[in-house]
Amino acid sequence: MCLLHFFSVRPLWLDEKSLLANLESLSHWQLFGPLINCQVFPRVYLLIIKLVSSPFNFNILSLRIIPLFCMFLAFWAWLKAYKNNLLAVFSFSVSYWLVYYAAELKPYSMDLLVVGIFCLLLGYKRGLIFFLPLLLFFSYAAIFVFWIPAYNLFMLWRKDKSTLPSLITYILVSMAAFISAYSIDWRFGLSQSCLFDYWRDYFICSDSPYCFIKSFTEGLRNMVAWPFGNNRLSLRLASVFIPFFLLGIFLSFRSFLKEAKSGIKTLESFGAIIFIELFILGLFKKYPFTGERVTLFFMPVVFFMIVKGIELFKRYKTLYFSLLTVYTLFLSYSGFNSLLAFLRLYR
Repeated sequence: MCLLHFFSVRPLWLDEKSLLANLESLSHWQLFGPLINCQVFPRVYLLIIKLVSSPFNFNILSLRIIPLFCMFLAFWAWLKAYKNNLLAVFSFSVSYWLVYYAAELKPYSMDLLVVGIFCLLLGYKRGLIFFLPLLLFFSYAAIFVFWIPAYNLFMLWRKDKSTLPSLITYILVSMAAFISAYSIDWRFGLSQSCLFDYWRDYFICSDSPYCFIKSFTEGLRNMVAWPFGNNRLSLRLASVFIPFFLLGIFLSFRSFLKEAKSGIKTLESFGAIIFIELFILGLFKKYPFTGERVTLFFMPVVFFMIVKGIELFKRYKTLYFSLLTVYTLFLSYSGFNSLLAFLRLYR
């Protein structure tokens, strides 16, 4: 379906056109400054797209080929991270929006890839992890996870003092990458007040208990239902699985509390950490709690948590197989709906 979408050569839309204007009018060095048309985009990633697409006169396919490649790699990374959880893989495969952003001139497939790489390397102690902070230059989502290897190394150092050089090296590389990324990229995006105005309805409201509950529950609905489709029926059907996501998140919190002293090494704990970060940043109006596409990197975790929630009922065989059947039928419908949506692009 990603290839089907890509080769439809769907016309550029508003944000894509705004980014194209930056690619065409700004030099390579000017990309590392303020972007026009109220746009934000990881600058190193944007430079790569410019280098690839400019020889082809910014043809639509050349603009979208890197996001497509990133989505394929992201799927591979999460496939490994899921460790044979076939329902989670199926959920990823049929998601309308994951397919959509595989052929979109936006950074969201790269976000998905970067977070997937961090998840894949949880507990990894070799030299490869020292390059992970460099992913801050390619994805804003990396800020949610780049500190996790340092936390794991710190917990390991408490038991094995010989790991101190690795811990110090990772911290130094992280600090250098963080400061550099802020200097050439983030500070320009943080000064874009228009972006915060656009996303204000996606933050968690703290004006009153009612406002908090309303914004939080709406955010949960977007978080769980939005990935599966682009119509009301899909959203309504997907909303049925919100309780199972909450059960999965509850389990992930419990898993994190058990693992905290030894490090964050499982997808359950990884998911709990990101959910907490999204909640806190959403509450303080710093990052959308469920900004749909800007939290696309969390979608694979949502799928995993839904499946984990369903698996809680394994001891009740009839109920468990009924739930599996219902979820599998829903995923089949979602995949068919997504396929039809992308076939319509060829009319």
